[in-house]
Amino acid sequence: MDDVDPPARGYVGGVQKLDSVRDRVGAIDPFKADVLLAAAFIVAAVIELSQLDSNGDNRAVTIAAGVIALTSLAFRRRDPLLAAGLYVVPLLAQAFLGGFLTTNSTTPFVAAILLLYSVARYTDGSRFRVAAPLLAGSMTAALLIEAGLDPEEIFWAVFLFGLPLLTGRALRSRAQLQAELRERTERDEADREWRAEHAVEEERTRIAAELQTLVANGLSAMVVQAETVPRTVDTGDLARAETALAAVEATGRDALTEMRRLLGVLRRDGDALELTPQPGLPRVLALVERIHEDGLPVKLRLSGARRRLPPGIDLTGYRVLEDALETAAEQGATATDVLIHFTPDELRVQVIDDRDGDLADRLPGLKERVSLYGGHLTVARVEGGSFRVRMNLPIEETP
Repeated sequence: MDDVDPPARGYVGGVQKLDSVRDRVGAIDPFKADVLLAAAFIVAAVIELSQLDSNGDNRAVTIAAGVIALTSLAFRRRDPLLAAGLYVVPLLAQAFLGGFLTTNSTTPFVAAILLLYSVARYTDGSRFRVAAPLLAGSMTAALLIEAGLDPEEIFWAVFLFGLPLLTGRALRSRAQLQAELRERTERDEADREWRAEHAVEEERTRIAAELQTLVANGLSAMVVQAETVPRTVDTGDLARAETALAAVEATGRDALTEMRRLLGVLRRDGDALELTPQPGLPRVLALVERIHEDGLPVKLRLSGARRRLPPGIDLTGYRVLEDALETAAEQGATATDVLIHFTPDELRVQVIDDRDGDLADRLPGLKERVSLYGGHLTVARVEGGSFRVRMNLPIEETP
């Protein structure tokens, strides 16, 4: 701001101070602000009513009623109907007991106008239809009892009481319209984001399918070319064998490049490149320990002749067990029993716990993963109310 002229600098500084004051005022709790407002009105009313000429009316009753009535301003936004009741009861009571709260005083009258506005601004339809006539009618009745208004004056009183009601109602309608427009805008923005994400996912799927076809065709060409190598070697045509191996190498490199592109397409935004080995059942003890640290005791049992599993089956078994234990911990299970059983031709994983929920959100993905390897996954409640996840995976021979 060194290059700004002094008058402009002073203007900018004044605007910044004004914004700061407005922010501090906006941060004040509305109820606390209304309590301070009611206190200010009470002090002003006590001073005013003490100085007014009572004309023989009861000053003590008037001041006491005024103090009680003006406490209603503290609830003008929290509960406008309650505020209206707090105002009209002492107002009418002092009128019948010889008070002069509405005769010549200004503070109670301004408070009534503010309450009428608040009733219209902060109440819904049913409460408004009760509070508005109650407040306006009681104020008019008090004026009639204390001052004996003429018919023309009653008309002007009703007109004057109607203005804050109309103002409050108009501002309430405007605020509701703005809130509705803001909500609609946020909903439309969320819908646009969803459509954009959906379009990206569809394009990713299409590209992945095309790249998968390219990789499969490349691998098929590699197999065909590799099959010719033994025959050419047997016939002594080493040059042709060398050419075939070079073609296998070139095709393999191309397929590897396309595979990397495929993995890049399938990777979500923010996903890190996986350089560590994929987990498998040999890491189940670390998984059980992690779940136990999260607060869920796990009893693990292993049975059968353990054997080396194909990578896909090993990873699938681990993921099913991981999802079953994680959802059990999330859904309030207090104890879990895990059984991993090896048979000569099948891997069986079973998880039994006392959770309240199920695997509804993860079940379709798990079933699809298991079915890719010819397996079967069942999820059900068993006798006694326990929850059971059971998976059977056929084991192919691993060289």
